[in-house]
Amino acid sequence: MATQMRTGPAARDPEFRGIDPPALNQVIRQLQDAQNAIQGWLNGHRPPPGVSAAGYRQADEVARWAAEQLGMLTRRYNFAVTHPSPGGGIDMPPAPTPAPAPRPAGGGPAGAPRPVKAPPHRTPPAKAAPQPTPHGAGDIGDFPDRPAASRAAKADALAVAASVQHGRPVPDSVWRHLRANAGDPDYTEKFYERLGPAAAADLLKAAQGDKARLGAVQQSLGTSSHHLTMDVKWLRAFLAEADRADIRPVAVQVLLGADMSGRTREAIARLDLHPSTATA
Repeated sequence: MATQMRTGPAARDPEFRGIDPPALNQVIRQLQDAQNAIQGWLNGHRPPPGVSAAGYRQADEVARWAAEQLGMLTRRYNFAVTHPSPGGGIDMPPAPTPAPAPRPAGGGPAGAPRPVKAPPHRTPPAKAAPQPTPHGAGDIGDFPDRPAASRAAKADALAVAASVQHGRPVPDSVWRHLRANAGDPDYTEKFYERLGPAAAADLLKAAQGDKARLGAVQQSLGTSSHHLTMDVKWLRAFLAEADRADIRPVAVQVLLGADMSGRTREAIARLDLHPSTATA
């Protein structure tokens, strides 16, 4: 990590801000442990009547501060792991070009074939750990922390459900929020968690073919898949509702076009979907 600080983007750009996901995850775990320890002490050591509570209040303030930081740090971590930078956010030097083998000064006659050695066996490199990324280090969208994003998403999901239930158009405010927060991991996770697969298909129907709205659904579904479990069961329920709503081709197009997580892509592959697929 120290080497990255000396040779990575921060060494060349004083304005660079980045997040090392594994390191931040460790910080979050340590802060959570500390907050739990403080809260446990507070629960077991309430000051008796007549004894100054100044120290207790100070410890309580620290516990509340830690809880606030956890919401903010978790939000930054989610942004970092959901939107990794290409190349890990660090400019790695190109691999050196192998030098040509020296030609022997003497040897056999001109044009004589030379023995060819088999290339040495090389063990494939281990999968790289998540590298520092600027995502989540600066702007974190419309919400200061994860709880705020979750509350907004829940309200919008309830508005969608009510509109579908009563046969009304989805409010324009919901579409604006979804477009603005389609890349927000916390908002989209809670939004689709609250909707569920069937209502997500109903939302797709409510888009009525509008390209901007379809794009918002596609992007937000992809973002949410990095934190919400979208397995084969979820996908089948989504497609079943799309069948009932007569929008299956659109639903398939959205699933195949979204930037899904690796595990969701594997689940989609198991369904063997194609743009013209009619059943799964």
